[in-house]
Parts: sequence; structure tokens; C-alpha cells
Amino acid sequence: MIKKYFIVDVLDGLRYIQSLVAENPCDGFPVMEDDQIVGVLTYKNLLQAHPNRIAADAMSDHIVYIDAHSSIWKAKEVFDTNNTDLLLVLDNNHLVGIITKSLLEVELGKHTDLLTELPKSDFIYYNATRLIENNQEMSLAFFDVNNFGLIDKEHGHIAGDIILKELGTILKTNMTEQTYVSRFGGDEFLVLTPYYVDKCCIFAQNLLKTISRYTFHKNISVTVSAGIVERKKNQESSQNILRTISNLINLASLASTKAKKDKCELSIATNNTTCNFSF
Repeated sequence: MIKKYFIVDVLDGLRYIQSLVAENPCDGFPVMEDDQIVGVLTYKNLLQAHPNRIAADAMSDHIVYIDAHSSIWKAKEVFDTNNTDLLLVLDNNHLVGIITKSLLEVELGKHTDLLTELPKSDFIYYNATRLIENNQEMSLAFFDVNNFGLIDKEHGHIAGDIILKELGTILKTNMTEQTYVSRFGGDEFLVLTPYYVDKCCIFAQNLLKTISRYTFHKNISVTVSAGIVERKKNQESSQNILRTISNLINLASLASTKAKKDKCELSIATNNTTCNFSF
């Protein structure tokens, strides 16, 4: 968030506010009247309004707040679901900063994998935390490319990177509104679903079938193994939700390793044991 910002009054002239922007570049201002926030004024508002008008004429009264302790992924959700270019950040009901779309996009770039353009794993942690806090069922599917090292050695790292990018696109385009994917690292991808293991298994199966039918770069043969672990609704967990999620990811990873060794494509982790699933 931007901690150094200016608050303007509804009666302030736009020419004066424009001079503030010239001296101290800022994409938005909270607008006050009688010590109350009554609107927001963005740089776009300033460009579209006549400079002889006042803040009240150009501001938007559509005010959207976000808590200072919210995740950046929560901020993205708020921007996506509200027609606004500016969020006001509150901490204990006190205004402490502002967030603009452009600022958020820069920050999200730090949490996005440059090669595949998929979110990094903290995106999965955020959404899994939300599911657990809402006491919803969920399953994690861990996807791992088989013999990716050989692909790099036989076809080169550039070809390997192209394949990872193609895999990322396949996974991303086959997500639903309730499922989430990230690049976990290397040739590994993580998918979060709000399903029990049986439905997640079908979802993962369809993803694997889509991958198997895809013609990859230079017709290189690409196969993927997957491991699934579930967390049931009302299942007890440690007070540390992040640790719980990490343990689930680890179990799903171990299940994918077992699937790879057993050449069965998919393995399910239940109660710290795994069972294979073929199709």
C-alpha cells in the first residue's frame, strides 16, 4: 500500500489537486467532508474533469475498503468484484494507506511465475486457508512431469521451458471458478479443489487425459504423474493452518512420487498411506 498519501477536501479545486500530483506523484486521494471520508478521487478522475471544478464534482462516492492485514490475493479479489480503481486500507478502522490497481499489479508480479505466468504457491496457501477457515472440504492434486531431466538433456533447456509453459497453459485453461493452480517449482504444479477426493480424482483424471492428448513442442512425448490428498470437512487440524497446508502438500507430493514409481499416473494419499488409481 501507499503509506504517504494526501487527503483532500470536497471543496478543494481540481487545479490545486493537480498541482499536488505534479509535486508528489500519487494515483488517488481520499476525499473528506467534516472529518468523514465521502469519496475517492483517482488520477483518471482528474484527467477527465475540468480543472476549474472542485473535488466533489469529480470524485466517486463508491468507496471500497480492505483490511491492512489482508493478503494481496484478497486485494485482487476485491478489485475484481468491485468497479473501483482505488482501495482504502484500514487498520483497526483507521485509514493507513491506499492501494491502486497499478500498484497491486506490480506486487502480484512478484508472486507470479515468469515462465508459465501462473501464480506461485502462496496463491494456493491463500485459497486453502480460506477453505479451511470456512470449514469446507478440499483436496490438493500435485502434478509432476515424468523424466523431465531427460527432456532437458535430449532436447535442451529451451525446449523444456516451452513444455513447462505449455503445461501451465493447459492447466490454467482447464480450471473452473472454484479450482486454483500454481507452479510449485521446477516441473511441479499444484491444483487446489473444493472437492472430496473422489471428485478431485475425476478432475485430475480429466487434466491428465487432456495433457496426454496434447501435441507438445517438437512432438516431444510428455507424461505426468499426479498425487492427491484430501482434507475432509470438520476434520481437526493444528492451530497453525499454514503448517496443515504444508503437510497436505507434502503428502500429495509423496503420492505423486509413488504414482511415478508404480507407473499408474495417479496416487491417493489417505491417513499417511497411499493407494494407486489407474485409468
